Amino acid sequence: MATIIDSDACMAAAHGTEEGLLPVNPFTALQFHFGMLLGVDDLDTGQAYPRGKIRLHNAWLHRAGVVWGFKVAFNERHELTVDPGLGLDGAGHELHLERQACVDLGAWYAAHKDDPGLNADEANANVPGSMIFAVHVVARFTACLTRPVPAMAEPCSGAQTDTAFSRVFETVELLLRPGLAPKPELGYHRLRQLFQLEPDTFTDMATRRTAIQALPPDQQPAAWLGALRELAALDVIDLKPQAATDTAPASLFPEDPGELVLADLDGVVVRPAGSGWAIAEPLPLPDLKARRSHIATATIQELLCGPLFGTGAAPAPPAPAGPTVRKAELKEKIIVLEPSRALARPSLTPAAFEVSGYSEADGWTSLATEVTAQDDGTVHIELDSIPGGKLVRLLARGTGPAPLLAADDLSPLGAPGAGGADDGVDFVKTFKGS
Repeated sequence: MATIIDSDACMAAAHGTEEGLLPVNPFTALQFHFGMLLGVDDLDTGQAYPRGKIRLHNAWLHRAGVVWGFKVAFNERHELTVDPGLGLDGAGHELHLERQACVDLGAWYAAHKDDPGLNADEANANVPGSMIFAVHVVARFTACLTRPVPAMAEPCSGAQTDTAFSRVFETVELLLRPGLAPKPELGYHRLRQLFQLEPDTFTDMATRRTAIQALPPDQQPAAWLGALRELAALDVIDLKPQAATDTAPASLFPEDPGELVLADLDGVVVRPAGSGWAIAEPLPLPDLKARRSHIATATIQELLCGPLFGTGAAPAPPAPAGPTVRKAELKEKIIVLEPSRALARPSLTPAAFEVSGYSEADGWTSLATEVTAQDDGTVHIELDSIPGGKLVRLLARGTGPAPLLAADDLSPLGAPGAGGADDGVDFVKTFKGS
C-alpha cells in the first residue's frame, strides 16, 4: 500500500519518524517574560514541551493500539480497503487516516512476489499457476512538509528571499507485510501470570494464586488487590526507556514507533491474469484478532461492574439431586435397600442391579436375582443362591442404559454424576458372610 497523503502540496516525508520536522521535549518548557526576544529555538521549545508530554503519556500509559476505525475489508472490486481511523504507535504518535485507502492484491503480489518472507506456495486449486500466501496489514506514522511560503534565505537585513515549508502534515503509511503478524511483547509478566494470562515462569506464582483462592470469599478481593499492587510495583521497576544502540540514540519511550498491526490475511490466493495477477475467490476474511485495541475507560468501568463479576449475580439454578441409598443389608438370601426417596417401580428391573459372589473355587460368579418393591419403600433383591464363599457384591446402577430413577422427577440414582444432571453414580456394597 502506498502512503496516504491528504494534500497534493506534500513535498517531503519522514517515514516512521519526525526528526527534523517538529521537536519533542517533555521536560523543558518555555519561560516567557516581558520584552523577551523570541527566536526559532524558543518557538521550537514551546512546541516540543506539549508534544512531548502527550506522546510520553500515549506511549507509556496506553501503548500501541487502535482507538477507533481502521476497518479492513474487501470492496466490490475485490480491492483490499482500510477505512479511516485513529491509533497510537509504540512511541506515542497519533496515527490518523482521514480517508479510505485501497490496494489491488494481485498487483501487489506482482510487485512483491520475490520479497523475503512471503513464502507463496502453489494453491492446489483448479486454476493452474495460482499461488497462496499470508500477509498482515500495518499502519505506521509518517509526516510531510506542506505549504511553502516566502522566507529570508539569510538572517540579515536586505537579503534575498526564498521559500520554506510552513506546515507539517501528520498521517499514516499503510503497508502489507509478508506472513502473519508476530505476537506483541506485552510486558507486565508477573501480573499476567497472576491472572493466568501467561504460563507461570515465576516460581511462587502458582502458590500465591492458590493461597488467595483458598481464602474465604469475603477475604479474596483484598488479597487480590494486595497481590496486584505488589506485583505491579515489581513489573514497573523492570520497565525502562530504550537505551542507545549503534544506530539510534537513547529514547524517552518504551519502544520504537514500529508498525501498528491492523489485521492478518491468511490464505490469499492469486491467479495469473493476462500479464499480471488477480485475486481469486473465495476472498480471505481479515482477522482482526491480530490487532490491539484501546477501550474507553468509561466502558472499562461498566465492564468491571457487570453481573459476571458482581456479588449480586443471580445464582445458577441447582442441578437436580438424584436419590441415594441410605442403607443396604444382606439378610440370608435377600439384600434390603433403603433409598433416600421412593424409586420409580418400572426402573426396578434386574438390569438395574448386578450381584456377584466370590468363592475360593470359582472366583467371582453372577448371582440370579429377583427384584421387588415393598410397601415401606425399601427394595428387596432376592438371590437364588449364595456361593460357599464369604463375599457378596452389589452394584445398583445410577449410570448406563437402565439406571434406577426417582419416582418424583426421574433423576438417576446419585445424580448429578460425571455427565451432569442426566447421569448418576453407581452404588456399590460388598457384604461379608460367615
